Amino acid sequence: MATASISSLGIGTGVDLEKMLSTIMTAERAPLTALESKISATNSKISLYGTLNTKLDALRTAADTLAYPSRLSAVKASTSTGAGFTANATFATPVGNHTINVSQLASAQKNVTGTYSANTTFSAGELRFTFGASSAETSVPIEEGATLAQVATSINSANLAVKASVVTINESGEQRLVLSGKDSGGDNSFSLVSTTTTASGGQAALNTFDAGLSTTAKNAQLTFDGIAISSSSNTFSNIVPGLTMTVSATGTGSISIQQDSATITTAAENFVKAFNEVASLIKDNSTYNETTKTGGTLSGDATGRSVMSILGSARTSTPTSLSAAEFKSLSSLGIEIQQNGQLTLNKTKLEAAIAKSPTEVTNTLGAYGRQFSSAVTDMQSGNGIVSSRTDSLKGALTRFTANKETLELRLTQIEKRYRAQFTALDKYVTSMQTTSAYLTQQLSSLSSS
Repeated sequence: MATASISSLGIGTGVDLEKMLSTIMTAERAPLTALESKISATNSKISLYGTLNTKLDALRTAADTLAYPSRLSAVKASTSTGAGFTANATFATPVGNHTINVSQLASAQKNVTGTYSANTTFSAGELRFTFGASSAETSVPIEEGATLAQVATSINSANLAVKASVVTINESGEQRLVLSGKDSGGDNSFSLVSTTTTASGGQAALNTFDAGLSTTAKNAQLTFDGIAISSSSNTFSNIVPGLTMTVSATGTGSISIQQDSATITTAAENFVKAFNEVASLIKDNSTYNETTKTGGTLSGDATGRSVMSILGSARTSTPTSLSAAEFKSLSSLGIEIQQNGQLTLNKTKLEAAIAKSPTEVTNTLGAYGRQFSSAVTDMQSGNGIVSSRTDSLKGALTRFTANKETLELRLTQIEKRYRAQFTALDKYVTSMQTTSAYLTQQLSSLSSS
């Protein structure tokens, strides 16, 4: 008696065992489906915390701008048309107008030798340099037969406060040696004594200089509101606190130092914007949607609430350095909180405070900037609440992924077992049906005989 071959579940029984197996496996996969939902939700949270970190970085950057008064220069310096100088002011520079008369630019000493033919070589000796007011000499040896270029190389190799170069002055190849002081200013002059002499063998002495082409080292000289001031370079620093001038020509001009609220206002705007972006991200992802009956990614997540609590404390807690300050709060500078948790900037209020005392404004913004920057840094540090929460989520994702792999393997084995059992059932029923048909045929034959 032949046994029927089963090509598809249910052929023998007439029951859709394939559909039954699918229904059973759907039920068996319920834990896997729940686990996949957890993995998806965890990935969403990790991604959201990455975005939160980026926005916290922006907030810390904005706070750092407030923290340093040098970045909040509340004054600007402008010069008169055609003035032979430029000027820059910092937050510490007093407001006012000044008259400047530049009488002399700073220069470095320059000595130019007489003219030598292209093939000139020099006798042995030394070049003895003395720099500034020092009496100490520094000697540069000159070898017998050295060319002008080799002399320049020897000087430069000695790393002195003078630089040597050779200038070819015509098509015949005649040359001059130029010695230039590396630094300008009267205290950076140098003197030179040469021990080379004219030798009988035709070697030249390097000891003649062209006074008409040589220049002395000088300080820059100017008067600032009639007060004579000198500088070894063409840059004058802190003539008044925070004011730097660079002169490029002699002559008379003026500097106007005025209040400049634009830098402070822009920094405050950037801070408000960065704060609001953090607040909006947390709020938008913490709300419950009544229509879909679903919560945001951060619903029930205490870390988001903690971030806003810490930022709120940084905003409302008066820094100790402001105990005697004229402006003790951000709201006194126009940075005010709204009912929706967002900050807003009252520019009129801020500009009025700047007009009253720019130094006090920068001090207050600096104190709060440092306070916010420290708060954000702590949250993002290794043990901070944001970093710890992110690490926790990543750890959970690793466990969920491992559990998923284990569960998928188990489900594969379960389905294999069910399929084997259903196949055996199908074969058994088919066999019984075949036996029944055979017996029925035999009984029919006996009855007819």
